[in-house]
Formats: sequence, structure tokens, C-alpha cells
Amino acid sequence: MYKVSYVILGLVLCLAFTNDVLGKRHGQAIKKYGGKIVGGYDTTIQDIPYQVYLLLLIGTDYYQCGGSIISSRVVLTAAHCLRGVSRVYVRAGSTEADNGGRMYSTSLYTIHPQYNPTTSDYDVAIVRLLRPMTLDGTSTKTISLPNEGTSVPAGTEILVSGWGDTSENGQTSTDLMAVRIPTVSTEDCRRTYGQNAITERMICAGVPEGGKDSCQGDSGGPAVNTATGLQVGVVSFGQGCARPGIPGVYTNVSSVRAWIKRNAGV
Repeated sequence: MYKVSYVILGLVLCLAFTNDVLGKRHGQAIKKYGGKIVGGYDTTIQDIPYQVYLLLLIGTDYYQCGGSIISSRVVLTAAHCLRGVSRVYVRAGSTEADNGGRMYSTSLYTIHPQYNPTTSDYDVAIVRLLRPMTLDGTSTKTISLPNEGTSVPAGTEILVSGWGDTSENGQTSTDLMAVRIPTVSTEDCRRTYGQNAITERMICAGVPEGGKDSCQGDSGGPAVNTATGLQVGVVSFGQGCARPGIPGVYTNVSSVRAWIKRNAGV
């Protein structure tokens, strides 16, 4: 996971709810946590109403991640997105990263206590909102999670979405994008990343020829089983983006389901 540095200009935090703090027209640029959709397609928030855009304040810099709505007050995302964060801005209900929908602001979040930033194990976190999101069932809607211990067999088609880069070291997208990719076995994934690098808290997905993947700026976003409609993964890390023979790695939601239940109540 790596990030691309930019300069933040002209962001007025006290106007977060009256002005569009994510709007690129205000002159700021966003640093990106690793993992945009590569090889995907344009979509709309009505097709993926559980997706949210996260703008994260760390020091004086801003970073971009994704997340998913699991209750009116809770967003599920990746732990690595929230390390050192002092303020989280959540945009819900918009196809555009920098316009539309509704904005929410909070400083309340919880990172999994066993999260390891070196190995990316237990890469999961929740964001708590101070006021509930308006869930209209059309552009804002909760996503359901699998039961603890639910397996994700190799070949399961997942839908991954976000506003990240459309190519490795490329540019982020202002509009929501998605890609459908199959999961790969843990054994195959370990052959790529190393025997000890892929734990039970991870699942992998990609196509052998490459060209389809999540990428920088998609981190923390949802990976949803297209057959069941359940969110089985959280975008975590990868080597580059959409490289042949190198799948992306996602936090296995079912393996951390009990922790989510305890801390989010869902």
C-alpha cells in the first residue's frame, strides 16, 4: 500500500456541512491510500448504495479511502485508513466523490486491536457517526455481512467499488466505478505473496491475466459477493494494481465478524 502526495489548498473546515469540502474545485488534492478501480466500469450510487467516500484528516494532510454503510451510524472500513486520523468526513448517497449526497463528520472510530500495520493482518475498523445517516433505500442503504466463519470459496465473484486510481500510479476517478472479479484460493495467493503473508483474516481476488483490480484510493471499500449480496471483504492491500498473476488482498469479513458485532452492534 503506498500513497501519492499532493498539496492541500483552501479547505475551510468550519464550512464542512455548507460547502463541499471534498470538491476539487476548492483547490485541494487528496493523498490516496493503496488499494481506483482498474479494468472496471462506471456505475452509480443507486447500484451500490452502501458505498461511502471517506476524507481523512491526518495532521494537515487529507487522505482518501472508501467504506460501507453497515448501520445508520456505523461505516465499515480498513484499519490502515484510520491510523493517526483526527477527523473523518463521510460522503454518502452520491456517485461523485466531490459533490452531492450528504456529508457527515466525526472523530469517533475504532481500529481492530490486533491490527498489524506491518503484515496488514486484522485490517478492519469502524467509524461511528455523531448523528445517523439518512438511509433512503435508493442511494443510501446498509449492506449485510456474512455470519462468522462463512467461507468464500475460490471462484466466488465479488463486486469491488470505489473512487480510486484507474491504473497503477494513475489518477483517481471523480465518479464511482466498480469491477467484478473472482476470488482465488489461499494457496494460490500464498504462492504470490509468501506462505506466511496471507492469513485466515484475508481473502484474495483477481484474474490471472491481470487488468482488473482495486487500486490506490479504494482502500477500505467493500467487496460484495454478487450471488448473495453480502459484503465478504474490505479492500486491504496488493502489489501494484491489476498486475498479471498478482491478486488483490481483502480483509475477510467473516473472520472478524464477532469483533464487528461487539463494536458496531450489527
